[in-house]
Amino acid sequence: MLSDNEARYQIISSLLQAGSPMALSDLGKASGVSGKRLTTLLSRLVSDGSVVEGDLLLGKKGPHYCWAARWGRQTKRRAAGSKTKLRATVDAAKGDSGERLTLDSEPVLAFHDYILGEYEPPKDKRFLVFFQCSVRRPFSASPSHGTIRRAVAVATGYDPANDFEACPVHVVVLASTIGPVPYELQDVYPANVRSGGVNHYRPEHFAQVKPILAERIAQYITTHGEQYDKIATFTGGRYGEVMAEARERAGVDFPIFPSPGGPTILRMGKSKPRTYWGKYWIQLYLEIVSWLKPAMRKQAEARLKKLNVKWE
Repeated sequence: MLSDNEARYQIISSLLQAGSPMALSDLGKASGVSGKRLTTLLSRLVSDGSVVEGDLLLGKKGPHYCWAARWGRQTKRRAAGSKTKLRATVDAAKGDSGERLTLDSEPVLAFHDYILGEYEPPKDKRFLVFFQCSVRRPFSASPSHGTIRRAVAVATGYDPANDFEACPVHVVVLASTIGPVPYELQDVYPANVRSGGVNHYRPEHFAQVKPILAERIAQYITTHGEQYDKIATFTGGRYGEVMAEARERAGVDFPIFPSPGGPTILRMGKSKPRTYWGKYWIQLYLEIVSWLKPAMRKQAEARLKKLNVKWE
């Protein structure tokens, strides 16, 4: 009988030789390790970050397993390939590079058509969280996104921008002049062009764009929503109004944060938050933590305690 170290080596060797993620039964056959021993050793490898676990193969019942370093390279290649295709699609519709972008500009329409047609969300993302737009580009460089990303990072242990391959949360931005923009495509034209947000639109202008943006978000959800286990948003003000209409159009229920009556952060360390995203990111954190398994919840609670966050 194989020792635990030998069995572990067999599992790792099988994953490294595999050309794609493996189902549990296939991994058992390839490694010669089975039953509780297989699941126990896999759990240890997942916990230390060596192996990725999730629904990684479309059309095949999960969970599936893949060596983390290899999966990361695959994810980067897919993202790079997606960007290459998108750039080619948008360049064909670009026209005058000095054109002011609007919801019906050709590059914007080409971007959205690509998102609904050829684009596929990363297969290892279990959760979908919509962030609101920001003036700064890329979106992830803005102070608001930095704070909202903290909710994801503290909950999961991974930043959705800096740890894109490992983070189980997929961030999609509700961009004011485009609609849904996946985080991995935030640096591609026209998503990388600075623009004002819907919170600054005149009432009559917002009344015109709101149903268009809501429909585009609803289309993303109905097209790609089945891939995700859970959905939530952090979209305040008019962005929240857009998401509420999109939720109704898509016929899919999910929470929209921040909620004025929900928990707020009173203090983090010695600092007192001043912005609404600084006060309310705890709501998104708590929601994501509720999606996690018990062991991961404990880790999230430890990370929050380390930040010395006081909330009520």
